[in-house]
Amino acid sequence: MLGYFLVVVIIVLGGVIATLGDRIGSRVGKARLSLFNLRPKNTAVVITILTGAVISALTLGIVFAFSQQFRDALFRFDDIQKRSRIVQKELDETQSEKDTIERDLAFARSSLDKTKQRLKTANRSLVKAVTREKRIEKQLKQLQSRFLQSKRDISKFVGQAKTLRSQIQSLRIQQNNLRVQRNQSQARLQQVDAQKKTLETAITQAQTRLQKVETQKQALTATIVQERQQLQVANLRRQQLETEVTTLDRNRQRLEKNVELLLLGLRRGTIAIRTGQVLTSAVVQVQSRSDALRAVDSLLVEARQSAISLSQLSPIPDNQQVVQMRQSDVERLVQRISDGKPYVVRILAAASYLQGERDILIVPQLAPNQVIYQAETQIARITVQPSQASDEDLFREISQLFNEVNQRAIVAGFLPDPLTGKVGSIPQVDLFRFIFALKDREDQAPVDIIAVAPETIRTAGPLVAELIAMQDGQVILRSNPKR
Repeated sequence: MLGYFLVVVIIVLGGVIATLGDRIGSRVGKARLSLFNLRPKNTAVVITILTGAVISALTLGIVFAFSQQFRDALFRFDDIQKRSRIVQKELDETQSEKDTIERDLAFARSSLDKTKQRLKTANRSLVKAVTREKRIEKQLKQLQSRFLQSKRDISKFVGQAKTLRSQIQSLRIQQNNLRVQRNQSQARLQQVDAQKKTLETAITQAQTRLQKVETQKQALTATIVQERQQLQVANLRRQQLETEVTTLDRNRQRLEKNVELLLLGLRRGTIAIRTGQVLTSAVVQVQSRSDALRAVDSLLVEARQSAISLSQLSPIPDNQQVVQMRQSDVERLVQRISDGKPYVVRILAAASYLQGERDILIVPQLAPNQVIYQAETQIARITVQPSQASDEDLFREISQLFNEVNQRAIVAGFLPDPLTGKVGSIPQVDLFRFIFALKDREDQAPVDIIAVAPETIRTAGPLVAELIAMQDGQVILRSNPKR
């Protein structure tokens, strides 16, 4: 509001000052006045220039006085540009961090699936790890026994070495006194030296064996510590699995109670709405979100009326809620149908409900309303011999033909009835009339019976098939003779 006021004030002052400057210049020109020794004509020009300068100065002064933003924009333009570049850079970095976080989230989800698989593998290897730990403990006990035996052998060898050293010293003393027995003493000395070398070699080997035993002991100890750590991790995972199993068991018990309740309701005949039952359906084609919301509201109103009728509820106020749809389902449905394309929207019951229940959870079902079969499209065919088949046999063969039509229509894109699994039908009167007419012909040759789509059919349906009997490439009978 202040900006508009400043613009009006500047325009008015500019007009006033310009008018004053023009009149002053005219009077100066008429009066032939002279300033600064200038000619009157030049003096009038100087007056006009000064008037324009005053207009500019007043305009800037008024704007500077009343608009802090203009002052900031004029004198801090460079700073604003620098801050804008910094903010843009931070925005780019934030976007990059967002992309990185999204990639990490996808990787975390993949890692979660791999962790679940490794958890199953760890559970299977738990028994193996326990068995391996027992075997390692047994080996460790054997190695400890061998280690103690080696230490006793080393002590024995050390004692023998001390004894031999004392004998050598005695023999050396006897060598000085018994020169006569030198040869025998030398032979005996060589024997003792040989025994000494043998004992020293045995001691060295025992020490080597002891070092190997120590190394093996350390390796086994490290292996046992690692196995125990793995065992602890496996125990933790097993506890988590047991917790999940307990939760699943509680859910199973709750579902069993629900099933028992539903079975009790079936026995009493009080099931009003069954799981997956279609409460309402419509073909929707809207261009905007507001139109999509109105279409969804209309479907919810129709579903409410169907639920009230099926549950045989007593008259209830219009503002009382009967059917409920999750907000996330509503948002997804509105987003999908607001693209301008035709869709078949069906409102289904999310569970089974007894008569008198007022809180009914519903879910939407959505499919593009596209062309499934063009007119005169052949859906399925069989070959029969009417003269050799009874009415029951023909009825059974044609029923098999309709089952095949039903399966092919579902594969082609029709939405089947969740309760019956069917997508269409043929009037029973036309069917029996067709069978009787086919029997009355008493044809001996085989007859091809073809199920065709009588007109262009879309996903919304309904699929009402027509039967055509052909023989030698010629149409001999139709289930709808009016065509």
